[in-house]
This record gives sequence, structure tokens and C-alpha cells, in this order.
Amino acid sequence: MYKKIRLLGIVCCCFTSLVQAQSDNSPYSRYGLGDRLPGQSIVQRGMGGLAAAYFDYSSINYVNPASYGRISLTTLDLGFELTNRTLRAGEPSRKFSSYSPNISYLQVAFPLKKNGGWGMNLGLNPITRVGYKINSSDSLRRPNFSQPMALNTLYEGNGGAYEAHIGTGFLVARGLTAGFNFGYVFGSKDHSTRTLISDTTSYYYKSNYEKNTSYNGVKFTGGLQYVAKLDKTSYLRLGAYGSLQQNLNASEDLVINTFEYSQSGAIDTVDIIDRKKDVSGNIKYPASYGAGLIYDKVGKWMIGIDYAAEKWSSFRTYESKDMVQDSWEVRLGGQVAPRQGKTYWSNVAYRAGFAYGQDIVYINNQKLPKWTVSAGASLPMRKPAYTNQFSMINIMVEYGNRGNNNNPLRENFFRIGVGLALTDIWFLKRKYD
Repeated sequence: MYKKIRLLGIVCCCFTSLVQAQSDNSPYSRYGLGDRLPGQSIVQRGMGGLAAAYFDYSSINYVNPASYGRISLTTLDLGFELTNRTLRAGEPSRKFSSYSPNISYLQVAFPLKKNGGWGMNLGLNPITRVGYKINSSDSLRRPNFSQPMALNTLYEGNGGAYEAHIGTGFLVARGLTAGFNFGYVFGSKDHSTRTLISDTTSYYYKSNYEKNTSYNGVKFTGGLQYVAKLDKTSYLRLGAYGSLQQNLNASEDLVINTFEYSQSGAIDTVDIIDRKKDVSGNIKYPASYGAGLIYDKVGKWMIGIDYAAEKWSSFRTYESKDMVQDSWEVRLGGQVAPRQGKTYWSNVAYRAGFAYGQDIVYINNQKLPKWTVSAGASLPMRKPAYTNQFSMINIMVEYGNRGNNNNPLRENFFRIGVGLALTDIWFLKRKYD
């Protein structure tokens, strides 16, 4: 047991290192609460993000808490990913790249009844991320002056939102499960704009506009799943989930000042134009919902489709609108499980999927389309020797695009994700006769 506790301690240290190593750069994260992060497990993302009707022993589906009603094993599920993001701007043509290792989720699920039918999940996962640093150059022409002033602006932001949740799911009737997640959302978003004016005839102080907002509040998600038997080996799974609009408590700090850089590069304030501290308010976090179905040929293959949407048009920060709109996504994916045999690879499950939709960002009356293709696999940590040992290393790759030729920026991304699902045999003390 002590070795296992030390192992979990090492994992937590890795989490801390990954968070500190983040270096993401996406201008689109300036809007809303930041870039929306995938909410599904590594297994689900390998199938395009199927969530509404999905449940499985090798991962935890926390998008639809009704899946907890089918938990039969105590499972620790960890997810990690590495993202490469490439931005392409218009005229003049420019290209920027960034890399960022991230934590996808940390979850523990366990059955509450010996024979199944009631389960619980505890977890923590990031839901948005803010990270950008943009330099902009322009010129200002003045009457009666032949030379324009050079204007350089630095836009910078960081932060993000997280959700800690506890949920339960249970069997309502034959084939029907229901579930609930009670989440605590918390996070921050820090934005700053620094402007430098260069002029050969006059001197101007540099200006700074900085706003820091922290927020927290509760979030409630409910879901249903139903499984209908079609024949001896075929099942149709149906699922739906949703959450209502929530009001998050917020506190905001604002400062507008002029400054100069010291010889060491530090910022020296010259004059404070405006300063506000701990201004209370609220953030309207949007409602969301999803529905889908899966055709499951047990032990062989499955294929499914999902539709998911979020009402970001109702998003408000201190009653102010932002450049965001309702988002939606259609997901299609499947899994093939070769016939189990004596070789290692005959026990590996393979997945693939595709998703297409509309992002929340809405700039200059231009919508932002997005698409993703993905593939994945589940690698057994050893050939199952016991009925309650199904520990897996889950892997996935994603390639996607956000934007098109009508948008000022196009964003391509490539992600590699690894999930570690350890089942209850790791946590049970062995007994010998």
C-alpha cells in the first residue's frame, strides 16, 4: 500500500510540473472564459469525443454522469496530453507555433453496490485555458506633421477555469440509468494591454491597462442513459445530458497607469490614472446539453454519433457581452475490438472518430468553424489474469483546425494524449490461504 501511495505522490508532482510548464499561445483564448478544453476522457476522444451514450470499464465518462450507474470496478483514471498549436495570419503572411503539456483530468470512481447498479465518481479537470501574447504595430498620422508616430501594443493574458466534481449514477429501471454531477467551478482570467508610442518630436509615457478577474460557483449536470437489447450480441445505447445556466461569483481588480521600464527591465509606475480593487459581480456561465446513440456489437465493434451545444450567447461578465456565440458540434466515432487471443495485440481495442462544429468565438461578424479527426487505442498493462483486472494505458492522437479563409487567424493543432486507468486490483490487499 505504501508503494502505491508513493506512486500517487509522484503522479501529483508530475501534475505540478506540467502546470508550471504551460506555454500555450492562442489569441482566441482572450474571449469568454478562454479556450474550451475537451471534456471527454482519452478513450472517448479517440472516437471523436462520443459522450452521451458511452460507458466502459477502461475509462470514466464524467460528461454524462448516468454512466456511473454501470461502474463495477474501483478505477483511478489519469489523463495527460501534449498540444502543438500553429497560428497562421493573413497579410502579411505570418506563422507562430507553441507547445504545451497539460493535465486532462484526475478521477476516481467506485461502485456503491456489490453487484453494480450504483456508482460514484470524484474528479478534477480543467475546462478552459487563457494564454496569449500578441504584439501589434501600427502608425498614427497627425495634422501638420510629416512623420507619423509609431504605435506598439502588447496584448497579454493568462488564467483558466477548473471544475472539481462529485457525482453519482444509479439504475432506475431495467436498462435505464440516471446520474448527477455536483461541480465547483473556479478560476481566473488576467488581461493586460501595454501601449508604447515612439515619436521623434515628443516623448510619451507608456500606458498600461490591466484587469484581473477571479470567479467561483457551483454547477449542476444531469444525465440519462438507456440500453436496449436488439439480439443476443447487439445493443442500442441512447444517452442525453445537460446543465442549466449558472451564476458564478466574481471579484475584479482594475488598474490603468503610465509607466517606464527601468534599466533592469522592471516596470516603474509613473502615474495611476484609475484603480479599483475587489469589485464584486457575477459571471453568467452558459447552459449546455448533448444527446447521442451508439450501436454496440458486444466484444467486436461499436459505432456512434453525438450532438452537443453550449449557449454562449447568454454569457455575461459583470453584465457585459463578449465576442462569443452559441457553439455546437457533431461527433462520429467507433471502436473495433479484435477477437481476444493469446497474443498481446489481439487484446488491444482500436478507435477512430471525427467531429465538426462551430466555435464560441465570433469576431467581425465572422463565425469560426472547427473540425477534428482522431484515433486511439487501449493497451492492456498485462493480459487479464483476474476478472477484476482491466488496467489500461489509453492513447489517442488528434489533429484539428479552427477558422477558415474568412477569418483573420487560422489555427491548426495536434494533440497526443495518454490516459492511465488502474482498476481495483491495485487498491485491494491480496489475501492468501
